[in-house]
Amino acid sequence: MPDLKFRDRGVHEILDDIARKREQPGLTHDALWKSARARGYQDILQPVHGSDTRYEGYLCLAYQLTSGRTVISVDTGERMLAVVEKFEALPNPGAKVRLTAVFAGDGVEKWLVKPLAQIGCGLSLRFDLDVSDKRVGDVGWADTLRGALAQARRMENAVTGELNVKRIALPPIDAEPPFKDQMVQYDEDMRKRISAAPLTPDEEREKAKLRTQDQANAFFAKRKAKLAEQYRIEAQHFREKGIPEMRAAYDKRKERTDKLQTEVDRISKLLAENLANVELGSQAAKMIEKIEAACLPIVVGDMSALLQDPRARFKEMIETIVMLFELASTQRRVAP
Repeated sequence: MPDLKFRDRGVHEILDDIARKREQPGLTHDALWKSARARGYQDILQPVHGSDTRYEGYLCLAYQLTSGRTVISVDTGERMLAVVEKFEALPNPGAKVRLTAVFAGDGVEKWLVKPLAQIGCGLSLRFDLDVSDKRVGDVGWADTLRGALAQARRMENAVTGELNVKRIALPPIDAEPPFKDQMVQYDEDMRKRISAAPLTPDEEREKAKLRTQDQANAFFAKRKAKLAEQYRIEAQHFREKGIPEMRAAYDKRKERTDKLQTEVDRISKLLAENLANVELGSQAAKMIEKIEAACLPIVVGDMSALLQDPRARFKEMIETIVMLFELASTQRRVAP
């Protein structure tokens, strides 16, 4: 039973259309099948255009025709797909892309290619070349990447050391409760202090003269009213003068603490990033061996920028190595 998602096996419709326009279908056929065999596929499928049709994979071929159209092949990891379209711009082969079917209006069907990630570091891939072609297979790229990664890791380690020194030099952060909680605590302490105040000498003499319960009740009611008045006076002074002064001092302390905490967080984040970069560099160096073993059709360009400033190019190196590693891991066979 035919797969309804795909119009044609062997993309004969595409090749027939190219033949009708006299655009050398034989050359297109050779380029398509070289890209397919380089990825280990024995057949190429032409997907059916639909409203929800999209595929993600690696661009393996971008073959330009004289009409301005381009034949592309995309390895989804499960199959090799091919479409022909007038694309506005295309990334280099090896890029991770999303192939999407769209309707341009008046029933016009189009395919769009959106780059998701691209090969960098002066490297490119040519899946349409013979694997035995001497223009590919230059292993110098691997040594250059290893050297740049090693330099970048040494730089990251040096930066990590500098950040550790800065972190140790920072003063400790003295955490304190929120201002509102401090005011509540201050008021509570004030109440306890006033209520626990000892009797004055006059009150001691007056208390010694108490003879009846009524006299005692009157004495303690008077003292209670005195303490309440003292609390009212101190609380009013606290609200009018104490709170503003304490708030100003608290704000200054908080500003210093916030700045210090911001610096601690900044250094901690940089430390985490640096340590992660060192680990990524170590993992990427191991990936290079798998990439070499896969014999990908890598074309080497100018890689001098990597050694000039490897730390600035670190992200590009990691992304490129990861992409090449994924391509090596998903290759269905190792080319001879």
